[in-house]
Amino acid sequence: MDSTKRTLLIILAAFVLVVAVIAIYVYVGEKPPVATGEIIKLDAVPIHSEMRVGEGAQGVQGGLDTYDQLLVLAQIRVRNQTNIPLFLRDMWADVELNNGDVQRSSAAGKSDFQNVFVAYSQLASLKQDQLQNDITLQPGQTAEGLVIFHYPVTKDQWDARHSFDAAISFRYQKNLLLSWPPKKK
Repeated sequence: MDSTKRTLLIILAAFVLVVAVIAIYVYVGEKPPVATGEIIKLDAVPIHSEMRVGEGAQGVQGGLDTYDQLLVLAQIRVRNQTNIPLFLRDMWADVELNNGDVQRSSAAGKSDFQNVFVAYSQLASLKQDQLQNDITLQPGQTAEGLVIFHYPVTKDQWDARHSFDAAISFRYQKNLLLSWPPKKK
């Protein structure tokens, strides 16, 4: 065997060895996510409001101002699958509209959550316990509840969306991303 072939063979063997070591490191070091979860149910409720805009000159009534918005009520379940406590910190969701725009909404806080059901009595049948921010999930514990997101979009824009992804943020851990409809595995 000449020296060129021998050198190429040594380089190839070294390359295969490095790739094998990296593969073993990744396989052994790969940890499952700290939490699992799912969006169990999702209701998108359009809200259409019309408000009369002030008075014009000499007491003539102004026009109507319309406002369309969408409340997204997501029933979410989260499970701690580690042997350490998880500290749920925050929740938000992104909707990617048909035109490519992405809109983010933070989950309604405790008082806003209650106010939604006062302001929109038609939602009473959808009310459940809220999935709270700032809770601690002990190892193996599951938490479930309703989360409300608000978007200034119409029902047609929602129906034509590309995606809806909710994020559950934990202190000191990676976020848990949940899609609707659930993505096939």
